[in-house]
Amino acid sequence: MREISMAAHNSRIFASDLNHSHGRVAAMATPRPSTRMREQTYPPPFPSAWYRVAGSHELRRGGIVYRECLGTQLVLYRSDRDDQVHAMGAFCPHMGANLSHGRVVNGQLECPFHRWQLAPDGRVATIPYADRVPSKPCQPTWTVHENYGQIFVYHDAGGGARVAPPPPPYDFPAIDDIDSGRMVPRGRHDAGRVHMHLLEFAENSVDFQHFSPLHGQMLVPWTNIRVPFVQIRHEADWSSDPEQGHLAYFHNKAILEVFGRAIERTKARAKITFYGPASVVTFRIMVPDAGEILMFQTHLPVAPLEQQVDFQWFADKATPRWLVWYVVGNWISQWRNDIAIWENKIHLRKPLLVPGDGPIHKLRRWFGQFYPEETTPEADLENAAQ
Repeated sequence: MREISMAAHNSRIFASDLNHSHGRVAAMATPRPSTRMREQTYPPPFPSAWYRVAGSHELRRGGIVYRECLGTQLVLYRSDRDDQVHAMGAFCPHMGANLSHGRVVNGQLECPFHRWQLAPDGRVATIPYADRVPSKPCQPTWTVHENYGQIFVYHDAGGGARVAPPPPPYDFPAIDDIDSGRMVPRGRHDAGRVHMHLLEFAENSVDFQHFSPLHGQMLVPWTNIRVPFVQIRHEADWSSDPEQGHLAYFHNKAILEVFGRAIERTKARAKITFYGPASVVTFRIMVPDAGEILMFQTHLPVAPLEQQVDFQWFADKATPRWLVWYVVGNWISQWRNDIAIWENKIHLRKPLLVPGDGPIHKLRRWFGQFYPEETTPEADLENAAQ
């Protein structure tokens, strides 16, 4: 689609880092603290959650994709019989061959080494030279959900890669406006890797006092070029869902100020929903008299302090394409302003907070639920909140 190609083109404008646009941030970017030192300050890197592991376009019928993420290795494959996507451990339980080099045969994954075939539930289906096969599942599998052009797996921080994993504690969200056809796909953007912990994006939503320094300047969409004399004023709040504990909401009202004067017709509202610990986030942006845009932002931890970040967006059919391009590009420009901070900071268990800093401790208590009780970092997060 046109937005896809435009997003890819405009993302190349970011050949230079934020370092070139804000000298004070650039000064922090070099030298960068060691990953090992930073990692020691953070809670465990792979909380329980749904994670986007691929786009639907990456996996054709009968195709196989290899992934290293969430502290493990897995393969995704699409059945050649019914197009269903399955996920299992990447290496054959027989002799350790890489299953991504195999093939899909009648809905089962065939190892390239000895042609053992594995069923979607992790059982050995056939062994070409044996009359009997193991009766129990022996290969780790993950629950898979495919929707809205994306493929997600559920990772359990308490069990990791499991043979016959239990059902996830909550379902992947259904979005009625997309399911009904009112909103249609308008584009996607691979934002690459960011060297940060997943907690940082969640905590960013309650750090109200960083909005003015980092997000108060208007930028040309999809670039880091400042628009002179145009500022953005934000009003934000955050809350967790009282009935569905895995959900949290961040509301932001924004208005442009030109030469210090607010321009009423530029008002916009955004509702940001966290489905779990910032692995899947949706932005519902309401533009007066123009319609709505809904954007996914997903984070996949490929290493303890490294996230693969992807964006995919939808809009009302009547919303002008140029406006969708503008709004999404503006958000991504502002998001990039945080990266140099995230990639150079540490996690403080007991930050020195003052009134007005935002509900940091409340967010940390909410985030702590996505770890098993015996490894809950709060101890780290909870004790710091007392």
